[in-house]
Amino acid sequence: HRDAGLLQQIDGVWSLAKNAERLLPSAVRTLIQRRAARVPEQTRAMLAEAAVLGRSFSLDDLRAVKLRLADDEESDTTTLADALAPAVSAGLLLEPGHAAAADYTFTHEQVREFAAASLTPARRRSIHGAIVELIAGDGDPPRESLSLLARHALAAGDADRAGRFSIDAARAALASRAPEEVLRVVDEALPAIAAAQDRVALLTARDEALDMLRRPADRLEGLAELAALAEALSDSHLELDTLLRRAAALRFTGDEDSAGTLARDVRRRAQDRGDRRAELAACLQLGQAEMRAALGEAFAPSANDVDLAAAAEAYECACRLASELGDRASLAAATRELGVIASARVRAWFVDLVKGGRHLPIAKRIAAGESPGDILPDLPIAPMVEQAMEYFSGAIELYEQLGDRRGLMSSIIAMAYIPFGTQIHLQGSAQRIEEIRRLSTQMHAMSRESERARADAQMLYGVHVFARAKCVADLALSRGREAYDKARMLGDRALEFASAGGVALAHLDLGEVGDAEQWVGRAAAAAAAAPTPLRARQLEMWRGICQGTAGNTAGMRQHLERSVQLATEQGRPAPRCEASAHLALLAARLGAASGEDDLLSLAERTAREVKQIVPLLPGHPLWGARADAALALVALARGDHTAAADAARSALVTIQESHVEDLNLDTVLPAARAVLRGGLEEEQQMVREQLRMLLALIAQRIMDEDVRVRWFRGPWGRELSELAGPLEPPTLDGPAHGAPSTALTETETRLLHLLVEGRTNREIAAALGVSEDAVALQLTEFYAKIGGSSRAEATAFAFRERIV
Repeated sequence: HRDAGLLQQIDGVWSLAKNAERLLPSAVRTLIQRRAARVPEQTRAMLAEAAVLGRSFSLDDLRAVKLRLADDEESDTTTLADALAPAVSAGLLLEPGHAAAADYTFTHEQVREFAAASLTPARRRSIHGAIVELIAGDGDPPRESLSLLARHALAAGDADRAGRFSIDAARAALASRAPEEVLRVVDEALPAIAAAQDRVALLTARDEALDMLRRPADRLEGLAELAALAEALSDSHLELDTLLRRAAALRFTGDEDSAGTLARDVRRRAQDRGDRRAELAACLQLGQAEMRAALGEAFAPSANDVDLAAAAEAYECACRLASELGDRASLAAATRELGVIASARVRAWFVDLVKGGRHLPIAKRIAAGESPGDILPDLPIAPMVEQAMEYFSGAIELYEQLGDRRGLMSSIIAMAYIPFGTQIHLQGSAQRIEEIRRLSTQMHAMSRESERARADAQMLYGVHVFARAKCVADLALSRGREAYDKARMLGDRALEFASAGGVALAHLDLGEVGDAEQWVGRAAAAAAAAPTPLRARQLEMWRGICQGTAGNTAGMRQHLERSVQLATEQGRPAPRCEASAHLALLAARLGAASGEDDLLSLAERTAREVKQIVPLLPGHPLWGARADAALALVALARGDHTAAADAARSALVTIQESHVEDLNLDTVLPAARAVLRGGLEEEQQMVREQLRMLLALIAQRIMDEDVRVRWFRGPWGRELSELAGPLEPPTLDGPAHGAPSTALTETETRLLHLLVEGRTNREIAAALGVSEDAVALQLTEFYAKIGGSSRAEATAFAFRERIV
């Protein structure tokens, strides 16, 4: 159980997954034998025949089977009931009641298996054959009976009908999105089906089911047999199709490079053979490999992580081929992806603009009230925006013609990222993500209710993750709680666990350790109900972070070292690196605060281990930057300011080169502290200006006044305010160089305190003993004096000036 991941240690308690198989005591079979020995021979024979019908059965079905076998045309249901009465008395059968569809149910599956085992093989096959005739009749069997028919046909030795029923049952299950049922049908049928084309159909259905279940390793294993069949049949199209299926499986494992190589090879071979459909499929696979995303799932890729030019060439070719073949579904998909690529190029332009510090004129226009739609036409990137909109419009039109509402909404959501891009990149506005969430909810509203609820819960969690990354504390808390509540109602343990842990970390950002521990407890409850290796180690990491934030050194080490150990035992280098980076940084913080050299040595040793692992990992993980930040704190604590500044520079360069847009305050702030202590004067000035900009940005993003105050009084807010330092010292001589004076009167200081406390205008008026109109006038004058225009900017000013 432990090796299979069914047994996990959650908070020191071993928990067994609910789906773990439990073995029956051997005495149960002996008990069944003793009870069966008490009933007449005729009853035992009747039980054996009824057992073939299933766990539950009706007397009418049993009689119909016996009539088809010409056993006893005189028997009626009353006679059969009398014959089975001793089995009921012996506890082998139950009578469900008059309202039930079945007349009898075996008390246990072991009882049914014991009864069926007494039949001879020939008799058992005859009964299965009679059941097939009974259900199938002369016409097409009902869809819901296909799986049952396939099972009975297989047991009857009727290979031809077993193959037909199994294929139809597998296809019906695929259409119903029931991949587990497909796998069961195929696994039962394959050993008995010899016809090559039937095996191809079954293996293809199995591959599609495994694709639904996202099990790429099993897909790769199963495709080996499909490839052998394609070679034996000399079917070149099937051969290329199998290779593309292998490319899709490789792509899902994260090996996009191998998937792209395979897709390019298939594309070349399809061109040589004139197989345009295979070439189209290869172009679509190649585009997905280059984009690192499946069709319809890419929205805002980073130009640094994907090859936009190669993806665009593949999708342009796919559009051309799809148009020639009249494949509107493929044309719609490829057109949408070309829109995403154009949108990504727009996004890359904005990222470069912000990195180069050339975004300030645009930011001022936004601050003045202009919308992205007003600004975009004046920018050099406007033609690319127009092209992206044309692609999306074309995809939307095609999806409307096809009646593909999910594809339609997927295109609308992707289109929504274009006008939202300006505000996301220049302001980090979580409200734009909220708009996208609402659009996604509309997309999923076109599916079943359960899918709508699940999609909404996942989008809520997505907004929560985005808000945490951007330090939008109010949205992180509210959306995380909503995602948790919805996940509980849906019974989605994975999302329940992740949401609870995310809310815990959001509370830690506010310094609310008690609330964080309560939410970690909720995550532990979800993990105990459905234990997995990932949840076990993740829970230990969250416990360690909580303990570290609370200043409990022993608890921090115990849980984080346990998380590292679990990741190491499971052969997971990335989780091991993540937990080790947290351990290094927290040990460095606590060691620097307490002066304990043991903790500083632990931080230094662990950070160097992280830096050895990071180059071996794919992508651009920031755990190396976190390790550098830990080394910077260690060097500061030991008085080596030069080494601290060097490590800090390395951390900041890593963050910059990764092109991530998250704030990463846990890494940025210790690195900034080291630069301010040991860096060059120019570096210190630049870092301080960046910190001040962050301070003002965060104050603007958090809309809830109460949460904003809590965040600024929390660990990150206090440290950021400390490192950013005050603005220019207040003067009594009036503004200099056009800047507003920051010298505040006693009334203005009182007004600012009330603003930071989140008081309404009415409450402020009551506190100051004036009218609401007077408060509104005072606020207008006050905003003008500090050079701001909102409560958010006033709050940022208050903390920067250390007035509160």
